[in-house]
Amino acid sequence: MTTPNTRLRAARERTPSPHHPGECLSRQELADRVNAHLWESRALRTEIDAGYVGKLERGVIRWPGGHYRAAFRAVLNADTDAQLGFRNTRRATAPLPEGVPERLGAFPAAVPRPVPGTVRDSHLREVEGAAELFGRWDQVHGGWSMLEGALAQARWATRLVRADCPGRLRGRLYRGLADLVGTCAFKLFDSGAHEESYRYFRFALACAEEAGDGHRRAKILARLVRLALWTDQPDRALTVAEYALVRADRLSPARQAMLHAAHAKALAANLRGQEALRAIGAADEAFHQAPDDDADTLWADLYTAAHHAGETGEALATLQANGLGRFTDDARFAVARTGFGAHYPRARVLAELQFASLVMATGDPVEAALVGTDAVDSAELISSERVGSFLRALDRNAGRHDGIHEVRDLRERIRGTLGSPG
Repeated sequence: MTTPNTRLRAARERTPSPHHPGECLSRQELADRVNAHLWESRALRTEIDAGYVGKLERGVIRWPGGHYRAAFRAVLNADTDAQLGFRNTRRATAPLPEGVPERLGAFPAAVPRPVPGTVRDSHLREVEGAAELFGRWDQVHGGWSMLEGALAQARWATRLVRADCPGRLRGRLYRGLADLVGTCAFKLFDSGAHEESYRYFRFALACAEEAGDGHRRAKILARLVRLALWTDQPDRALTVAEYALVRADRLSPARQAMLHAAHAKALAANLRGQEALRAIGAADEAFHQAPDDDADTLWADLYTAAHHAGETGEALATLQANGLGRFTDDARFAVARTGFGAHYPRARVLAELQFASLVMATGDPVEAALVGTDAVDSAELISSERVGSFLRALDRNAGRHDGIHEVRDLRERIRGTLGSPG
């Protein structure tokens, strides 16, 4: 975890902006001054931007180069590096012994683990434990984090179908595979590997159907709807959603609500507004019938009130974005933004970014900037292509309000998080 450089930020905020009376120096303005100072004093052409200043303020970079430190001291009227919070962390770090990087590169590839002749309880406990571990990790850290480890475990686990499996363990094997491979599918989706994600989802679906597990089947199909919508395939999304609803009456109310919400999103993407609203109504009715404990754990998450609010709110936002009326439901987005808690940080960040982007486009840009800033703070800790895509969408919507100080600061922080130029 990095420690924010509060001294540098305070020094910047004490310095008035030359272009916006009554406001402090923005990150980009500070970067421009540093670049100008280095050119005028040392004939050095540099391209420091708001993103670089953001990394300094967040503590990602603690000890910039000597010319840079001198320029920051001059621009911010500081006498010492310490006054700006610059600290040489490398002095406290023991250097690697000579030759270590080369030796690390010499490790051979891991030897493939052999497939057992017979599936035992211990093998299934490993598959189930891996599904839970990687599922929870994914919710907190994002799809890119530990992706290779999850895929390696899934590759070994799927080979268990070639081994002899006692009849009493067969259903449990396929349920475990559905969970683990389904988790990998969603991690691939979250990291932007959409074709691979689709392949893994199809395998997980086959496992759920082999096990005769309608709840797992519903979960996989709902996520396939999301994948199709994300990849701009609304017709495929609608086909999958309607397939998922076949004999949905056999499912618990919470799972029925999940599928109706997926159906609503697919209908909204196909510009079928009235049908989408009816599907949202069906989802709400089913969810309200569900007892508090009605949703067994699948891939380390439940279909909670926050999930339901986010899914149905997304359908309403799609209708509004396509000019099918003003359907913004702040109550749903409020539940989605505040209801996920500590267990689902990525889901919370996605809900906050979607809400901020919608408000930035249609409502109060200052409110949107405040919500978006909170989301960016959390987004920095999540390795997710979807989060990055939502950040870029918010940045685009914020571009029309660049004259507002809070919005400019939000855009600087977004670009610092994404690592793009300011």
